[in-house]
Amino acid sequence: RPGEMIGILGPNGAGKTTLIRILSTLLSPTSGEAFIEGIDAVRDVRKIRPLINVVSGGETCGYGILTAKENLRLFTELYGIPWKIAKSRVDKMLKVVGLDRYYGVRVNRLSTGMRQRVNFARGFITDPKVLFLDEPTVGMDVHAAMEIREFVKSWLAEDRTRTILLTTHYMAEADDLCDRTAIIDQGRVQAIDTPGALKKMVQKVMMENEKLKK
Repeated sequence: RPGEMIGILGPNGAGKTTLIRILSTLLSPTSGEAFIEGIDAVRDVRKIRPLINVVSGGETCGYGILTAKENLRLFTELYGIPWKIAKSRVDKMLKVVGLDRYYGVRVNRLSTGMRQRVNFARGFITDPKVLFLDEPTVGMDVHAAMEIREFVKSWLAEDRTRTILLTTHYMAEADDLCDRTAIIDQGRVQAIDTPGALKKMVQKVMMENEKLKK
């Protein structure tokens, strides 16, 4: 829904990343349909891509011989964004992720956590309508991850036409960020509700299981 952040939780192999790849037009579905902003994500790929962006944890953030700022500029050029517009976005995101002092350092000289921050910044500089965050805080220290979460919340709040789909292994992260959370396993949605309602449901199941044991 517009203005919503929805979380996807599930064990390894449940289909979280596959779902992201299908919705971001990187993988064709074997069956079914997917629509973004009312546009067919399979048939109208060229219309979808300018509207979306993806941040994947552990993914390479660009060319190692380029600096952090150069990589981000290159990405805006691939999206056809003029530098006079993109420059302020790039500078802002470098500051948001705490790399404003390292903007001139080649990416291959940055730590793993810093590279993930560049990757994270890349997801926002195109001002996407729909943003996919696939375990975006992987490789970051606790403090950096907290700052990233706060930025994500403020970014969504400043424009309620934006939408975020987040995959995570951390229930606490989904609880903090998401309006609704879906639990998937073996490619199917097993439950979907607000984080609070899901926790109550789990507690109820656990209590019933304890009664059966007795």
